[in-house]
Amino acid sequence: MSLLHVENLSIEYDTPGAEPVKAVQDVNLDLDQGEFVGLVGESGSGKSTLGFALTRLSKPPARISGGTVLFGGTDITTLSDEELRKQRQGGFAMVLQSGMNALNPVRTIRKHFTDIFKAHRHVSKQHFEERSRELISKVGLPEGTLDSYPGELSGGMRQRVSIALALSLDPKLMVFDEPTTALDVLVQHDVMNTIRDLQKREGFTAILISHDLGIVLESTQRVLVMHNGRIVEDAPSAQILTAPRDDYTKMLLSHYGDPRAEEVRVPGLDRKAPDPNRVQSSEERSLTVSVTNLCKTYAPRTRGEQPVQAVSDVSFELRPGESLALVGASGSGKSTIAKMITGVERPTSGTIALGSQRIDRMKRKSELRRLHSDIQMVFQDPYAALNPLHTVEYVLTRPILNYTSLTGDAVRERMCELLETVGLTPVEQFAAKLPHQLSGGQRQRVVIARALASDPKVLIADEPVSMLDMTLRAGILALLDDLRVRLNVSMLYITHDLLSARLITDNIMVLNHGTVVERGGTAQVLRHPKDPYTIRLLDSIPRLQTGA
Repeated sequence: MSLLHVENLSIEYDTPGAEPVKAVQDVNLDLDQGEFVGLVGESGSGKSTLGFALTRLSKPPARISGGTVLFGGTDITTLSDEELRKQRQGGFAMVLQSGMNALNPVRTIRKHFTDIFKAHRHVSKQHFEERSRELISKVGLPEGTLDSYPGELSGGMRQRVSIALALSLDPKLMVFDEPTTALDVLVQHDVMNTIRDLQKREGFTAILISHDLGIVLESTQRVLVMHNGRIVEDAPSAQILTAPRDDYTKMLLSHYGDPRAEEVRVPGLDRKAPDPNRVQSSEERSLTVSVTNLCKTYAPRTRGEQPVQAVSDVSFELRPGESLALVGASGSGKSTIAKMITGVERPTSGTIALGSQRIDRMKRKSELRRLHSDIQMVFQDPYAALNPLHTVEYVLTRPILNYTSLTGDAVRERMCELLETVGLTPVEQFAAKLPHQLSGGQRQRVVIARALASDPKVLIADEPVSMLDMTLRAGILALLDDLRVRLNVSMLYITHDLLSARLITDNIMVLNHGTVVERGGTAQVLRHPKDPYTIRLLDSIPRLQTGA
């Protein structure tokens, strides 16, 4: 008998005054003990909803509307809360997407373990400390982690803590919901190695939910592909890679690329090569971002600590119409450079200029206000970047009023023009919506439209697609590249995603601990890296051969 048997499972989201939304429809699935299975699909395909249902973590308005989920022969869809609590011990657990959101920020990691031990009463009080140390060691973290608060840990460490907490129940089934989303490639690689090693060592069955097809194909033995709430393909990973049957699976594969390849293409993104003979005009020189010998040192937070050298002797130029990728792992100094270019942070030494304007010397609010009309940010998280209480129209009209001289009907006309520019039509429909009524890709388009409201000369895109699935990424990348060419704006593209850097940037700088270790044409650097750190970044990316 299989460990998990799912038959005709359907899940709906109740919506007041309207028909329920069918999120998962008639799913049938069998998992054997010790299997490692991938579950892939775009945002909204139903994969996370299915994961929550399999571990009975679904909350209203989600509702299981039909079917059964047999775990070890017991239908867990009918269990009471107390029966479910007992079933979880030695049963099933889930590791959620964001380590920070999954942990209580005001409790130490030790207290997180204590809370679980008390709730399930499967560890005696005198063994709390011993068991906590054992679990934290299993995920490769030092004992001192137990005394830390979540905010004191890196993203990768928080994700490992979440895995250790799930392991505390000795589960036979573990569901990992997007465990590497928004982590840089090196941390992704380390976290996935931890998961794979634990799965082999502990022998639990694992479901890896992800929109990153490369990670799924590299890590799992079998892949389930979800589309519109249904499993459209269920096959061994090798077959999915070399001989996919469903058209949707083929489409997902077409959006995966290797930044090391001689030629990289994804559907919907056809980039024109820059003209190497283009001469910089006097107007362009006045709008060129020039960074020279830039350094940033942060003072120690507590006595006895050493100062942190976040950025060390960085220099580059960014001309109108050009795109430059700033690449590196978390903590490499990428976002610190962005903060200094926008005037949010002041450099310790070095100069930053937009044409003849010295950004590093700006102090008055009026100077920074003018600067922010010329340089705008596109933020990483489209969910956190928009106020949930304000409509799209309000979000876009505020910067128009703040940074332009438009008034009256002209403000609304400009707002509609911005929505058309980023492909959100019909504009009247989108203008009236609140953020929660938009998809992730639509929210990011609104964030881009807001950045364009002041008619900027420079866009700083800080990890703009890291929270989006593969097909949404392609749409946002195509939009950014089109805007760069059509509006002749320069773009500093900050990312740890080397594929997206290859697709839309002319040049690349690789940062390691605040120092530029490699630079040059994007294709040249990624195809023929010289620095060991660049090679390590590239080696962390799954290398798949589709036979195409």
